[in-house]
Amino acid sequence: ARPAIQVEYYIKTGLVLLGAEVLFGKVLSIGIPGIFVAWIVTPVVLLTTFWFGQKILKITSKSLNITICADMSVCGVSAAIATAAACKAKKEELTLAIGLSLIFTSIMMVVMPNFIKAVGMDPILGGAWMGGTIDATGAVAAAGAFLGDKALYVAATIKMIQNILIGVVAFCVALYWALKVERDSNSGQKPSAMEIWYRFPKFVIGFLIASIVLSLIYETLGHDYGEAVVTHGVIKGWTTIWRGWFFCLAFVSIGLSTDFRELKSYFKGGKPLILYVCGQSLNLILTLG
Repeated sequence: ARPAIQVEYYIKTGLVLLGAEVLFGKVLSIGIPGIFVAWIVTPVVLLTTFWFGQKILKITSKSLNITICADMSVCGVSAAIATAAACKAKKEELTLAIGLSLIFTSIMMVVMPNFIKAVGMDPILGGAWMGGTIDATGAVAAAGAFLGDKALYVAATIKMIQNILIGVVAFCVALYWALKVERDSNSGQKPSAMEIWYRFPKFVIGFLIASIVLSLIYETLGHDYGEAVVTHGVIKGWTTIWRGWFFCLAFVSIGLSTDFRELKSYFKGGKPLILYVCGQSLNLILTLG
């Protein structure tokens, strides 16, 4: 039980620190197309792949299905962790989702920028494409930097906008699980309001507060001072580093509390891998479109 408690603590602290990196001024600066890519395409991919996993692949575990879908469509490990907490997924299911994410992120962060360069795609378009599809924020920045400063800025900003959906997705999943999934398994018994509040991922509140506070400080100081004090000071010098350490500790704790022999049953028929490949392919096509 002890490692599980540590995992929860490390994860939620890391996600609150992530909120400090989401500055609303920069979200608005990317414009309607960027917001459309992050807030319209992402939910479409999430819902489509969840339906695909349930109806076509017939994945037995709904919690495994939704965790993989959130991981692949929203922003990788952070979204997987938050979603797994919201639907009470087993630690083996979370481990599997994270493993798939890390493998494909490693491949995409190398292949995508080289492909974009090879076909002569506009760096801004390429940056937006990578920002909306590569899972991890760090991998997005690394891939964007390969194409230049403009691509890096666009890719990182798209991913930043997408990160806002972590809290929204976690809340919607918690609500759906309480009102639909667990209600069906409990012979139609309606959950109480307190059960829904219990399910509500409290880190979302901290995430929003951190984002609002840092955004207000940035706007008050103005662009130049805001960049120096907030973006390169507080965010680069403090929140990003600590977020990385908290997620690192979370991964170690997950590893210590996971029995990898139990993962065999989840790979039956290769369904999780098929789900990820098909979902990411849809994500790549819709985001580019």
